[in-house]
Amino acid sequence: MKYIDLTLTVRKTNKAYQWAQSQLKKEIVMGHVGTHFDVYDRPNVPLEYMQTRGVLLDVSHVQGKEITSDDVDLDYVKPGDFVLIRTGTIEKHPYGSGLYFRESPVLSWELIEELIDCRVSFIGLDTQDIRRNHEHIEAEKMCEAKGIYVIENLKNLDKIKPDVVCKMLTMWQDDPEATGVRCRVVAVQPEDEE
Repeated sequence: MKYIDLTLTVRKTNKAYQWAQSQLKKEIVMGHVGTHFDVYDRPNVPLEYMQTRGVLLDVSHVQGKEITSDDVDLDYVKPGDFVLIRTGTIEKHPYGSGLYFRESPVLSWELIEELIDCRVSFIGLDTQDIRRNHEHIEAEKMCEAKGIYVIENLKNLDKIKPDVVCKMLTMWQDDPEATGVRCRVVAVQPEDEE
């Protein structure tokens, strides 16, 4: 089996890390740096989410527009899945750079609603969020209300075979004070020889 670490480690020299450290409540803000998911209503994430089936949707070819349901094939998505969405953003722009935060595509409201209807457990992206500005919080609250968490800032999605279902291992530590929960995400796929 091949283990692919999708967790983005952020060095102290990174601009996003330095910005978080300069904030008044830096211990809270640091939860939003690197690979994490946001929480609003503070529920406990079900422990069965630690191991799920993973499906990669590669939309790295989509440029200059929102990602819609026409850009993906949701026929392979099942309830409880961890849906990985590869935009290619983190491959083009370093995390913490202005281009990373400004140039990343977003998911259309229609696609977000379709993923909610699929009853997935996680939506993971190689970008900063599924929508921008105030819509970011609105979209994530909508997902969280249905037991779906959006994991931001994943890396190495280009190393996952898009036509092979993988096993996803996701680890986090609940913190009643945190609004951003840092996590570790690993995909497991068969080796080519297997």
